[in-house]
Amino acid sequence: MKKTYPNVTLDCTFQTPDNSQPSLPIEEGQCLNGVISKITGGFRFEEAVKSRRPKRNPKLFDGNYCSLVHMQNGKYQIHMKTINASGITNRQYLAFKVYSELLNAFNIID
Repeated sequence: MKKTYPNVTLDCTFQTPDNSQPSLPIEEGQCLNGVISKITGGFRFEEAVKSRRPKRNPKLFDGNYCSLVHMQNGKYQIHMKTINASGITNRQYLAFKVYSELLNAFNIID
């Protein structure tokens, strides 16, 4: 079933190579993988992290310790990556690095 929404506001969140600079403008005919969500007053498009194949729940953030996924039900989910416990010499430093990465992931949500 095709549905058209005329005259809507579309907010876009794009991935950048180093997550610090704004993305380049979208060129005509360019395709992006991501998620479109209906929000109050319009819609939001969130570009997925570039990967080989499109995934069902695309990653919006992919760091060293965690990743952020946008679920099909509209909620966000944080996935923690496996940590080698024998390689941890300073637990406070590791906790700070994980905390910093979580803040970066949450900044993607707005």
